[in-house]
Amino acid sequence: MARPEWEIEKREFLKRMDVSESDFVRELHLPDFRAVRRIVPLRFLRSIESLIPLTHEMLFALVSKMRTQGGQHPFRNARLQICRIDPNHVKIGQRFAYRENYQMLLEEVPGLFGKFAIASGLNDLGAYFAFGADEDGLPALACYLPPLVEQHGGDLVVMDGIHRNFLTKQLGATINTILITGVAVPFPCGIRPWSELRVIGLCDKPKDIRERYFDLDQLLFRDLKFLGIDG
Repeated sequence: MARPEWEIEKREFLKRMDVSESDFVRELHLPDFRAVRRIVPLRFLRSIESLIPLTHEMLFALVSKMRTQGGQHPFRNARLQICRIDPNHVKIGQRFAYRENYQMLLEEVPGLFGKFAIASGLNDLGAYFAFGADEDGLPALACYLPPLVEQHGGDLVVMDGIHRNFLTKQLGATINTILITGVAVPFPCGIRPWSELRVIGLCDKPKDIRERYFDLDQLLFRDLKFLGIDG
């Protein structure tokens, strides 16, 4: 096997960086999963100390173990693809978008991962585990996934990420998406075009979940929180 044109011994690299090995390791912000006490929604991490991108294998393991409220596993044998999608090409099952939710996305999401050298725009983020401290100061883990879109026949339908898709559509852009094909069970609600979505305030959010979706079948509803995904 051919050797690289150049290489640097670790000791020489650290010397050129003018840093000790222990300081270099500390600056890598490597997580210690053994210290994690709980899994929380991303917005409940008081600070984020480490950000780890998910491998395709881990992403599939996470998504495939999601279940419906009725106990089925719709994605156990599904296929996943991360791609950029124009939200104008997808449909929805949710009746409403809430102003406070998309305002929070605009104001807070770009700064969530600001300390890390990654693309952190709302429509650019990939799949990550975030390690940090929760609101009680305890070591915690949160998961961030791009919007989840299911394919049913000729329709692509937003399963999670309605507000991120709504904002991206309004901007005329595309968004990183986890596209799920080969779904084993029907979509849990009626499939509608964007023109049937209404924008309302959270104060007007219906208390009955059946009023928030088109023709909802609650047994088919995807339970994202089962594995700590904050949909």
